[in-house]
Amino acid sequence: MQSLFKNIRCLTFFLAGFLLFVSQPSKILAQEAPKKNIRQVERSNNMAQNQKSNIGKLFPEVKSESLAKNIEIIPDSAKGKVTLIAVAFLRESQSQLDSWLEPFIKEFGNNKAFMFYEIPMISSGYKFMRFVIDGGMRSGIPEPKHKHVVTMYGDVEKYINELGLDPSFGYAFLLDKKGHIQWQAEGFSTPEMLGELFVTAKKLAE
Repeated sequence: MQSLFKNIRCLTFFLAGFLLFVSQPSKILAQEAPKKNIRQVERSNNMAQNQKSNIGKLFPEVKSESLAKNIEIIPDSAKGKVTLIAVAFLRESQSQLDSWLEPFIKEFGNNKAFMFYEIPMISSGYKFMRFVIDGGMRSGIPEPKHKHVVTMYGDVEKYINELGLDPSFGYAFLLDKKGHIQWQAEGFSTPEMLGELFVTAKKLAE
């Protein structure tokens, strides 16, 4: 009988230990979830703060050659027009830029009051590969858009710091006719954000 109680006690301890082990991941996840939510809220707050601080700021000058091999000085090249500037630091952000550019072009592409530029920002360390990189982009982008793609090779950190950007995201900036930022977004577009973009662009064009 004593042996039976001993076995039952061992089994009880084993089951208690097993249940504690199984419950730990759930406990850890339960602890991580609020932390993750806090980080998301903090990031959203920082994003909103950066966007607010950039409104009214003159877009920092980008002087470089377009895929059409013309020297562009942005925002001067677009002065007098309402301009969408799409900026990316990573190749993986291209689809994010497209989600802003394609609807904008569809909406305003035939209107001379509007302009758009796509600016891939690449570290100066890759400048020696410009011929290869730009050549690859020329082959993958329709020729009519070449004059709108201006690849910047240089001090990427300057733009990241000046505009308070996270380089893991693509960005969309709407400039007024004098080159000042009047609207900003990051990541992928949404129908609501595109609606806001279009309304703001039309107001700026008046």
